[in-house]
Amino acid sequence: MKYCQDCGAQLKGRADKKFCDDYCRCHYNNEINRNRDQDFKKINSILKKNAGILEKLIQQGIKTSTVHLLSGAGFNFNFFTHQLQEQNGEISIYCYNYGYLKINEEQLMIKQVTHSLSSK
Repeated sequence: MKYCQDCGAQLKGRADKKFCDDYCRCHYNNEINRNRDQDFKKINSILKKNAGILEKLIQQGIKTSTVHLLSGAGFNFNFFTHQLQEQNGEISIYCYNYGYLKINEEQLMIKQVTHSLSSK
């Protein structure tokens, strides 16, 4: 005897059948994906918040800030989308289109990507 992987009902029909109907198949897969997608949503939310903080500073004409001020605004330095090496060898950290370059341990230069990151 085989049973539906979602509701546990006894299955009838094909030997390789896993679900009793489309509802159970969709429900089962949605539950699996929901758990995985929640982690992605949490991370993306942090990244969006980081980018929003940097974007707001740029829109206000602010070109430098401090680690303390960004942290106070809710910026999470543990999350970023990518890093770019500058011509002088220094590394800029980005959250989507907005990022920063460490001037020293406390001060940061706020940056915005001015070129496309799309692959060629």
